[in-house]
Amino acid sequence: MCALRGSGLRAPLSAWLISWCSVIAGPPGEKMTAAAGSCIVLPGLDHLQGVGLIQWKFSEQYLVTYHVNNYSLPDIVDQDRFLFQKSNGSLHICRLEVNDSGIYTLIINMKKQNDRSIQLEVVEPVSQLELWSNLSLIGLTTQLVCNTSVEKVAKYQWKKDGKPLPIESHYQLSQNNSVLLILNTTWSDKGSYSCNVSSEVNWHEVSLELPIQEYRKRIWMLLPVGICMIACAVTGVFVFKPSS
Repeated sequence: MCALRGSGLRAPLSAWLISWCSVIAGPPGEKMTAAAGSCIVLPGLDHLQGVGLIQWKFSEQYLVTYHVNNYSLPDIVDQDRFLFQKSNGSLHICRLEVNDSGIYTLIINMKKQNDRSIQLEVVEPVSQLELWSNLSLIGLTTQLVCNTSVEKVAKYQWKKDGKPLPIESHYQLSQNNSVLLILNTTWSDKGSYSCNVSSEVNWHEVSLELPIQEYRKRIWMLLPVGICMIACAVTGVFVFKPSS
């Protein structure tokens, strides 16, 4: 459960009790990253000495306007999502969405030289992975595919039986490492394969037990001949080569 606390805050109770969010605070003047659906704290000031007006701006919209000296309530564009801390000017944003990404500017006394900008990036957390493979036959290439619905992925990592795959030509990665190719499959390739997908805010892992089957090449080679003989028997058509 996420409970935001601060002096001087007057907001609906629903804005205080957000059971599924987490709060992330970061240093001023730096890029901040948060997961969609979570909360974040944009840092304010160390003190309010000499400060008469505090504003938060996102793109061309003013989110908060607060006159410090007249003891009035801050003007907040959306009190269900934005919580303003009067004691230091910090801004809490909850229920983050991807389109909340951008530059947030803290404006002091309407003087541009006092502005403080924070670049916020909201990313979708990794969830609901899928791992599947084609038919794994000895001597052929086995393909394992790791799928996720999230577009922006920081890293794919593959393991076999809980250990990182060795760097060798027997294993090849493609499509941003989301596809694992096992070349010239052997019996020793049997085992548990796992795919770990991470973003800037979380990670998930999924596993697959890979069986190995023998490739019966001779049966497959004789299959077209068998089909032809059956077809000829049904139609009564046989071709004989006359002896010389």
